[in-house]
Amino acid sequence: MHPIHPMLVHFPIALLSAAVFFDLLGLRWREEECRTASLYTLVLGLAGALAAVISGHMAEEAVEHSGVPESVLELHEGLGFATFWIFLGLLGWRFITGLGFVRERRAVSVGLGIVGVVVLLVASYYGGSLVYDYGAGVAGYPAKAP
Repeated sequence: MHPIHPMLVHFPIALLSAAVFFDLLGLRWREEECRTASLYTLVLGLAGALAAVISGHMAEEAVEHSGVPESVLELHEGLGFATFWIFLGLLGWRFITGLGFVRERRAVSVGLGIVGVVVLLVASYYGGSLVYDYGAGVAGYPAKAP
């Protein structure tokens, strides 16, 4: 299988992190413009995250049989799913506050975004560990024992 997962993951990492950065920037400077930029990057980042989760699930089948520790693989997968759901929740929060169903609390948006970025970075760390420590998906590279 073509290694499309590592090609896709960089987009949601960058876009979701940028969405939170724009939210933080909007607390002090050009609030409306930063909020708009945050919303666009959040939507694009979630689309990329969905593609990364799907391609990661497909890549998991090939990697499972290469000797990579199941625990690291499952942790990476779980954190990837958690990242997706946290940012989808953030988009949902932005949607219901934008429609006026709930009064917006910027601390909730920023706090949820920061939690999402932390989970995203930990998921990225374990993804890198799968490749660089265990050789997951690297042709001709024998997987290391845990």
